[in-house]
Amino acid sequence: MIVIRATPNSRTEAAEQIADSASLSARVYVIELAEGIRHVLFGVSVFAHPDGQDVSTVLDRFAAASMFVEAPVGALRRAGFEVLPTGENPNHYDIQLLGGVTEDEPTPSDEVIRAAAARLLDAAGDLRPNPSYAGSADNQSEEE
Repeated sequence: MIVIRATPNSRTEAAEQIADSASLSARVYVIELAEGIRHVLFGVSVFAHPDGQDVSTVLDRFAAASMFVEAPVGALRRAGFEVLPTGENPNHYDIQLLGGVTEDEPTPSDEVIRAAAARLLDAAGDLRPNPSYAGSADNQSEEE
């Protein structure tokens, strides 16, 4: 299973945040395929939680996120998304939001990137409340 962070409470805002993250990734990262072609990484950073491990062990690190989405890797792949291991943490992955875009091609429009983010959320399922959510700093100061 993959946990996709989605801080906003609405799917529209979550898709926009995912699209923004993928656009930032595309400006910084590329991946090189075996045949030497370099593709832009429209990466959405995610963490896995192994079978038998409670999702809260992953969500504890995201106390600032009020909502989350969780999806089986197979469902994401069936929807056409690559799931790539990235970083030094063995449970960290990037979902390639837009595959097949080489460095030589024009950057896809914001509309295309947002549509892919919405498709990712559709493949993943419903937003769910994060049980580890600590609330906003404003809420915390009101409670004290």
